[in-house]
Amino acid sequence: MDLNNTLSFFGKQLKLDTEEEISKVIDQIRKHLNLEVLDFRGNTLSVLAGKLIAESLKTRRELKECIWSDMFTGRLKDEIPLVLDALGEALTASGCRLTTLDLSDNAFGAGLSTSLYNFLQSPALYSLENLILNNNGLGLAGKTVGKALCSLIDASKKAGTPLKLKKFVCGRNRLEVESTIALSDAFIKLGTLEEIRLPQNGIRDDGIIALAEAFRMNKKLRIIDINDNFCCPEGAIQISEVLSDLQFIEVLDLGDCVCDDPGVLAIIAELDKINRDCLKKVVLSGNNITSDVIDEIGACFNSPKMCHVKVDISVNMFGKDFDSAKARHGKGNIDFGRRGDDELLSSDEEEEQGAEDASMEEDAFNTSRETVIDRSNLHEASADEMMNDLMNKGFGCMKIEDNQQNSNGNGMVSFLDKSLKLDTAESAEPVVKVIAAASSMKALELRGNTLGIAAGNVIAKALESHPELERCLWSDLFTGRLKNEIPPILEALGKAMMTAGCKIKELDLSDNAFGPIGADALKDLLESPSSFSLEVLKLNNNGLGIGGKQIAKSLTECLRKSIAVGGENRLRLKTFIAGRNRLENPGAHALAATFKALETVEWFDVRQNGIHEEGIRALVAALKHNRNLRYLWLEDNTVLPKGAKALAKTLESWPKLEVLNLSDCLIRDAGCNYIIDHLNPQHHRHLKNVYLCGNELTPPVAKLLIQKWSKFDGLTPKPVLHIHTNSFGDEFSDVAGMAPENVNVGDEDDDLGSLDGDQEEYNSKSSDSEDADLDDDDEDDDEEAEIQIIDNGESQLKLAMDRIDRLDIDFESRFQEDTARVILQLSAPLKSCKMSEPALQRAIEVAENIVRRVESVKRNPIPATTQLVNNIVAQCAGTGVKTLQAETDWGYGADPQVISRLFSELVARGHFKLELALLQRFFPSQ
Repeated sequence: MDLNNTLSFFGKQLKLDTEEEISKVIDQIRKHLNLEVLDFRGNTLSVLAGKLIAESLKTRRELKECIWSDMFTGRLKDEIPLVLDALGEALTASGCRLTTLDLSDNAFGAGLSTSLYNFLQSPALYSLENLILNNNGLGLAGKTVGKALCSLIDASKKAGTPLKLKKFVCGRNRLEVESTIALSDAFIKLGTLEEIRLPQNGIRDDGIIALAEAFRMNKKLRIIDINDNFCCPEGAIQISEVLSDLQFIEVLDLGDCVCDDPGVLAIIAELDKINRDCLKKVVLSGNNITSDVIDEIGACFNSPKMCHVKVDISVNMFGKDFDSAKARHGKGNIDFGRRGDDELLSSDEEEEQGAEDASMEEDAFNTSRETVIDRSNLHEASADEMMNDLMNKGFGCMKIEDNQQNSNGNGMVSFLDKSLKLDTAESAEPVVKVIAAASSMKALELRGNTLGIAAGNVIAKALESHPELERCLWSDLFTGRLKNEIPPILEALGKAMMTAGCKIKELDLSDNAFGPIGADALKDLLESPSSFSLEVLKLNNNGLGIGGKQIAKSLTECLRKSIAVGGENRLRLKTFIAGRNRLENPGAHALAATFKALETVEWFDVRQNGIHEEGIRALVAALKHNRNLRYLWLEDNTVLPKGAKALAKTLESWPKLEVLNLSDCLIRDAGCNYIIDHLNPQHHRHLKNVYLCGNELTPPVAKLLIQKWSKFDGLTPKPVLHIHTNSFGDEFSDVAGMAPENVNVGDEDDDLGSLDGDQEEYNSKSSDSEDADLDDDDEDDDEEAEIQIIDNGESQLKLAMDRIDRLDIDFESRFQEDTARVILQLSAPLKSCKMSEPALQRAIEVAENIVRRVESVKRNPIPATTQLVNNIVAQCAGTGVKTLQAETDWGYGADPQVISRLFSELVARGHFKLELALLQRFFPSQ
């Protein structure tokens, strides 16, 4: 992609409210000579900003790519349609012909259907090739997108420019069946798609059947990704039957689709009929595959015609046969994953940690593996039939225990994923009867249904007779409900539990998208005596926003009240999960104050919340007081090296730490180095996994980290360091070759390419690591290269200056022996801008800062400054010298002329008096 044709505001965190702020953006748009790509990711547009920016786009006929994901953070839903309308009208007025439109991570929801439909009717989209709508909370609005695409197809044909969409991405949108069918209708009309990605959408039965037919009609499909939906064996068979029509397929991702053995066998049987030279990757992880079929899988993919295909069959059910199966078939292209991830082994091997730990880990991902009733036809049954089925067979994992027979009284009533639409009191009657029939109901699971106000009231009334209730598993409970419907239901349920005198231990309200008003509705419950016993609170993916401050306030009040009561009543919250909630820095600061006082948290997860370094530092300072912390998930926030440094210094406070996830946090080389240096095998003996994926980690530092990770070799089992999806580029094989079994560098397909060279390119992600591209297609690399703000002729200078500044920041993480690396790295940006005077002066400042610090270190018999020069000489191209300090090539390829100029300037400033002869020998210009 030509950066001169690109204007990017990516990650600038601009809050465009005032005319002064907006005018700066508009000036850049107007001054840009050839604006083909406009990137607004990571900012927030007000209505005024949207209208003024739209006005500036009306003359930009050359515009081709609109990268407009994550640009409404903190905006009200009634503001977003006004901006969309203005931008859509501007695109039409400009006469441009877009090829790429990315509106991901904007939380449109079903309420924006009209504006979204109108936007997708613009003639500017007749030329569209890539449409990306990831993580928008579409729900039933997915039907609107499907209908809009059908209308767009018809209109474009009528205009003589038929739509030829190639790539459609719509993951994590709760599309379920109706929306999927509507989209499939559009796909069938298109027939031009090459890539379809619909992961994590709750798609079942009829939706999978519709998709299979859509796949068949798009003969040039290269990538199919429906990871984490419900294919089940029947759906997998439907998909297998169309594979022979898809002769260009490269990637087939059916991970976590519950295909079971029959579905997997059907898939691999039909893969034999496609063009196997095209096929690159097949994902079958998490599909309940047993050892009964492993030989068939091995025979298929280890065959000469398929051995080039990478196959993921991790997290399945091989049990005691895992080792022998891996020995037979796992030596080549088949990835079995880690032994501890096997579904039949993990629970046995972790048994010593206690049932509570196992429960926490399973529930963190809102999964249930105990449902035993056939659910396939439940939506068609009458209330009486459903009631009979419940009473005759038991409902899901429901255990209604008689306390006289079982003193534990650990009964669960589960309506897991029954797809019940409970609108009226009458429709909820079967549920109420089951609750009433339970003599001891310690857990109530309502996930995967939809609850209206009237039904919620009668269910709440039924709860008043169950003071023994401890676990409320109520995630994904309001699909299709309006936001103003949800608070009254939450209030009714909370009031019922308070009336009953329940002592709640677990409250799971994840995936309910109730926003700040939902947080307000939980206030009374969270501050009541019923919550003094709360140990697990899960509020994942609820769009809390500023509501996060209310949650923090309520927990603080709960703690205060519980301490006032005294005794065993003190709030001892152990698990807090609130990922994907737009908490940002204000929410992080509020939570920090709460958790500093709590001191009991063991599992803390606030991934993907737009929290920046300041908020991270506040959280880390608070969590320092929670010495039993075992799991810390900060993934996909903006931690930066300074945030990582603060975290690293706090690691010693957590001797029980097991998992640390800092993936996609932009902590870069410096931050990764901080973290690894401060993890101590004597102190962190429980460590299992450290994730540093997607952090722009470069090959030299990756190699250094791999060496340092060997300090954990004495632990059994050895903890695993995850560093995949970084920036190893051409050196991927070298890094992978160094990595032992407990360092995961991932696949070369997923590597994001080198950051070294004449220009710096950051790596783009449409949502999070869960949606990273699986293949190495060059077109995808071009489409998803992250772009810097370009100011025409000054682009290389700006990139060089930015890079030099980063090296100055990164220096803080270096050991004295590594200071040479920073000076060597100054070569590339200086060379790229032809040693422009401003860049050279800034680089000299950075280098002199380093040299001064090295001079302050007293070493004998060889001074620290001499060691620094030795390392640079050994690593600088053309000197032909290798020293004991640097026996291997660090890979920087530093230009000797650039390094010579730096040394010349530093000598002129009075440095390197002892090394002058050495410098003159190897850099004759001295």
